[in-house]
Amino acid sequence: MSDAITLELKTSIEAIHADDWQTLLAHLPQEQSSNPFIQHAFLKVLEQTESVCAKKGWQPCHLAFYEKQSLVAVLPNYIKAHSYGEYVFDWAWADAYQRHGLEYYPKSLTAVPLTPITGPRLMTSLAPEKWPALYRAAIQWAEQSHMSGWHINFVGKQEAGILESESLIAKQDIQFHWHNRDYTSFSDFLSVLKAKKRKNILRERRSFDQAGAGWTFEWLDGHSASAEDWALFDRMYRNTFDKKGGWAQLSENFFAACAKAMPEQTLLLLAKHDGEPLAGAFFMRSDDGLYGRYWGCFEEVEFLHFETCYYQGIEYAIKHQLALFEPGAQGEHKLARGFMPVLTRSFHHISHRNFREAIANAVAQEQEWIMINYQSYLEHSPYKED
Repeated sequence: MSDAITLELKTSIEAIHADDWQTLLAHLPQEQSSNPFIQHAFLKVLEQTESVCAKKGWQPCHLAFYEKQSLVAVLPNYIKAHSYGEYVFDWAWADAYQRHGLEYYPKSLTAVPLTPITGPRLMTSLAPEKWPALYRAAIQWAEQSHMSGWHINFVGKQEAGILESESLIAKQDIQFHWHNRDYTSFSDFLSVLKAKKRKNILRERRSFDQAGAGWTFEWLDGHSASAEDWALFDRMYRNTFDKKGGWAQLSENFFAACAKAMPEQTLLLLAKHDGEPLAGAFFMRSDDGLYGRYWGCFEEVEFLHFETCYYQGIEYAIKHQLALFEPGAQGEHKLARGFMPVLTRSFHHISHRNFREAIANAVAQEQEWIMINYQSYLEHSPYKED
């Protein structure tokens, strides 16, 4: 890294001024700069509500780069005490460390917490040829701080191209995204599907309507949703996690705080039966994308999840002319419902040389299966012309 650029560690996102952060975002293309998950306000809400904090295993330690006292780059970064909430799975790596009497945690992670959404991770005004030095500085800091390694998750295409030349372990996975082909209606979308897939979707929606006559759906944003609405959805969210034995990592006031901080980008969909809300889904949006994040319900009803989290989202994207709808991580069942496979990318530096080689070999073998599955999904596209 150039002697003119210095690295400072920020243990709170508030230590970086929001205006300086926004100045860096302005250097991104418009479709990237409006990504809700890289906004200063979103990361601030995560910290202020203590959804992300040291006691939950997410110690903020943002890497801020300065040139002549001006912020020129930042990597949202965390010291992790576990691997929950990352969606890039390295539990086997941690187990291997433990079996050999070594500590895998703490580790350094550049990512958006609890969010498997691809997007920019390096916000910078510097030219791309200067980016490698910033990544190397992140690695050097991790090693000097006795971290087991540095990880950067769900990076965008441009960053991935640069990181691939940095001798890091490259890991790919598959998600399923819906792409708007200039549809004018849900029926227009159905018309380009293969007959079997189209009939299946119609059957699911018809069966749901018949099984639950009286269902209505209401879209709310940060302006129109009340504090009671957000409290209600929080109960739905926690009820669903409790039933599945999972860990609801978001704090109880997160949803309301996010809506207040980002009212245009925060969305709540309530599913009501005879006027009573029984299920809901939390979405966020950018200028051209919709992102499904959390779902919750009080009653299990056949096809309610598909209707709330998939079909209503597709209708919203068509209505608002959004190019992309990402409904969440994984789930090959989405393929039959119009969502196509997309490769996600993360990169990893392991400090221990022997483990670095072993993990690199294991990941290389895993990636062969990932690509086989990816090609198989493409071959089984639900679209007529694919």
